[in-house]
Amino acid sequence: MIEEISIESIAGRGSIVMKTKDADGYWLGTVDWGQAQGQNQTYRYYNQVGESIVSTSLLSRPLSIEGWVIEGGREGLRQRCDRLNAFFSPAEDYSLRYQDKKIRFRPDRSIVYGRAFRENNRQIRKFLLQAVCPYPLFSDAQDKEKTFQDTEKLFRFPTDFGQGQRVVFAASRKAYQMNLTNAGGFPTGLKLRVRFSGPVQNLRLRNKTSGEFIGVNRLFAKGEQLLLSTLPGGKAIELLTPEGKRQNLIKYRDWRTSWIQLDPGDNQLALECDDLDQRNNMEVAVSFTPLYLEVE
Repeated sequence: MIEEISIESIAGRGSIVMKTKDADGYWLGTVDWGQAQGQNQTYRYYNQVGESIVSTSLLSRPLSIEGWVIEGGREGLRQRCDRLNAFFSPAEDYSLRYQDKKIRFRPDRSIVYGRAFRENNRQIRKFLLQAVCPYPLFSDAQDKEKTFQDTEKLFRFPTDFGQGQRVVFAASRKAYQMNLTNAGGFPTGLKLRVRFSGPVQNLRLRNKTSGEFIGVNRLFAKGEQLLLSTLPGGKAIELLTPEGKRQNLIKYRDWRTSWIQLDPGDNQLALECDDLDQRNNMEVAVSFTPLYLEVE
């Protein structure tokens, strides 16, 4: 049973929380996530029995939310309905959060209220929000982030606490490979942020699990930052200068590379550049969010 959802306006016009049996806000009824329908591209040759599937794509997902506006509390019935009417628009996008997952949607139409007296009177009003999710997959509410910086714990008991020699609690060292686990059921893009403390020639990030890599053929200098995204619909390669200006580096992308994705399960990532000693001049963080077909 879905007991609470939070809907945020992507345009920055605030958010609305709906809960089951919440007399001081919006009483949440039922939420129907719909279904993500697959569409197959097929072919068949002469005299073939059946068809062969060439590719499968996921279509948009319908979304339906029923709830109640109740008289009482800090706001009256009319004020709450006015806020609901002004908040949702078929011309804007919204993000719905349920537990630790989220999905984006756009309303099909404005809010619809019940017509029968028992659903629309001076005390309560039943409402219906119908929408479509053009990208039908759920994602984690917060991105997962991991750096190429390793911390090795060295402190052990028993110890003389420095009486014989210095006590090292932990040691930090640079790592040029790391494992990322995509707990979702679909490949997902990633975001890469690289801070340069010295020169680096022709940076590359390789997914050793899939064998693919993405590279930027350029000499980076101290103080610069590289911002790289392989997210579907948000692919970008940008440079942040020490002065805070952004530059588009898409023309420097290695033509042999691909916009690498993280496959479901474990992915082994590696940092590369022309001079391997220059890897010590980078501080690298990778962020991503797993994708899910359904939530419970």
